[in-house]
Formats: sequence, structure tokens, C-alpha cells
Amino acid sequence: MKKKVRLEFYDRTGVKHTLSIEGEFTVDRLHRLLEYAEIVAGSNPSQPTSPPGQDTKMSRLLDVINTKMADRNFDSRDLWNEYKETWGDEIVLGAVSTYLARLVDRGTLERTGSPAHWSYKLKSSPSLST
Repeated sequence: MKKKVRLEFYDRTGVKHTLSIEGEFTVDRLHRLLEYAEIVAGSNPSQPTSPPGQDTKMSRLLDVINTKMADRNFDSRDLWNEYKETWGDEIVLGAVSTYLARLVDRGTLERTGSPAHWSYKLKSSPSLST
């Protein structure tokens, strides 16, 4: 039976990468694949995940979600209002919706409801699929 491993991740700019290997491979090859993904994603374990000076809208939105909305459901307008109050910055409501969709795709948030009114919640723990 052939073995197959597929690895999906996002780099710091939000670009999705998909790598897969199929056939006979060793743990060492898997380890090298993960190291490659860390390099491409920009997260070197010996360096901080968010280097000083890197202050993006996504990191600010995640900060608001983690500090003010971690224990409740919210929608894009709730996050938009909290973002403006916290950072004093203007951000377009459509951009907030786009970032929320990316966070759902990455597995950071859970989304319920319908396209007319999505509701989001921070996932309590990451789920691993086998």
C-alpha cells in the first residue's frame, strides 16, 4: 500500500501552499518536508512568530479576537467595531469579512449560520485529522 501525506499551510502573506508526497518515504523525509514548510511559511522555530515591527491588520484582528471575543460568538460587524475601538484605525467592513473567511479556512475560527449572517467563534483547540 502506497503512503501519501498532504501538507497545507499559509505563508505570512496569506498565500495557501499545498505539498504532497506519495510512495515510500521515511520519517527523515517527513521532517525535511516540515522544515521546508516552516521556511516557506516564514516561521522559523528559533525566531519569534511575529517579529517586532510586523504589525498587520490580520495580526491586529487576531489580537482583538483573542482578547475581547475569545469566549463568545461574534459577526463581522462586531469585530469591525471592536477593531476600531481598540486600534483607532479605519478598516473596511468587507476586509474584515475577507480576513474572517481566511481564518475559517486556516482552522482558527468556526463559522455557523448562513451567508446572509455568518457567526464566528474562536476554536477552543486545533483539530488534527489522521
